[in-house]
Amino acid sequence: MPNIYDTPSLCSFDTEYSADSVEFCPLEQLFQYLACGTYQLSDSNQEITPQINENKEKDEFNKVDTPKKRLGRLLLYKVNKNEDGHKVKLQELQRIDTPAILDMKWSHKLIDDKRVLAVADSTGMISLYNLFQNNNSFDLITKYATNNEDNLCLSLDWSNRIGDLNQKTSIVVSQSDGNIVVLSVDNQFGIRETNKWNAHDFEAWIAAFNYWDTNLVYTGGDDCFFKGWDLRISQSTPLFSSKKHQAGVCSIQSNHHSEHHLITGSYDENILLWDTRSMKRPISDYNVGGGVWRLKWHPTRKNYILAACMHNGFHVIKVEEDMTMKTINSFMKHESLAYGVDWNYSDQRNSLIASCSFYDHIIHLWEPTLD
Repeated sequence: MPNIYDTPSLCSFDTEYSADSVEFCPLEQLFQYLACGTYQLSDSNQEITPQINENKEKDEFNKVDTPKKRLGRLLLYKVNKNEDGHKVKLQELQRIDTPAILDMKWSHKLIDDKRVLAVADSTGMISLYNLFQNNNSFDLITKYATNNEDNLCLSLDWSNRIGDLNQKTSIVVSQSDGNIVVLSVDNQFGIRETNKWNAHDFEAWIAAFNYWDTNLVYTGGDDCFFKGWDLRISQSTPLFSSKKHQAGVCSIQSNHHSEHHLITGSYDENILLWDTRSMKRPISDYNVGGGVWRLKWHPTRKNYILAACMHNGFHVIKVEEDMTMKTINSFMKHESLAYGVDWNYSDQRNSLIASCSFYDHIIHLWEPTLD
């Protein structure tokens, strides 16, 4: 029987700055493009920097009184394979100096015939970039300041994962002051704020749309709460508020394959699987041995989850028919906190995965064996 913890690295690349986000392009003919966001501290004013609570193995962005400045880079790579597909290499195409990047996501639909990546940064800015396929480069389309520079944008999500091209396009953003901001993006890239409210007492680590009904937004925070909101009504009271996680909630994703399922992850090392028709309690839970920073459903196979588990590497998890979960592959080659991870969108049995961790500033490409 193969060792599930011995998944090899196909190739690696040094990002120089600490890497915390990787995202494959989900658009047809562009699956080979990979974006990476980095976060580096340099001399300047009071900053927010990762601190580890050894008792809970918890990594969070806490304020410290050291003169630092948050720097970042947006990196664009292309995955190249030889003719038989067995050898894989990463080719760096472009690097753009930015403020520190906390999260980024591709739009799953073209906007004004553009291939758009949204980037959330440490100055409270959301930046939209267009990918030019012919010259393999990003071009900045527009920027939008969600707040003053005192608050970081910690996560973002697009509303257009599923649905038709005519539906309105929005981005939900979570912030370090506990606020949630919803931005409407029109077909000419006009951006306006449609909703803003305080959702959590401490950092709002994550915000995500219900892809099947984008009037619904889910949020998680350092106050340990997982909450649901309806954008059509006042956000003074959530639709539900759950404290089933025992530590900060830092990952949420609606299942684009299955209308009523979503997953949450927390510093408490647990993944919870929920049925949105009854949010009193999760239908399944699974301990992965490390704080769950990011979760991603497989692009084409409905029962596989990819998890970045901070102090315990990266894992591919299968949801069984009875909704229990089990680990089928793990990648333990990184030497630091497991943060950024994503599936390649090519429709193949064994999907290519990109992962990065914070302090070793390395991207690895690897391929799990799916059942």
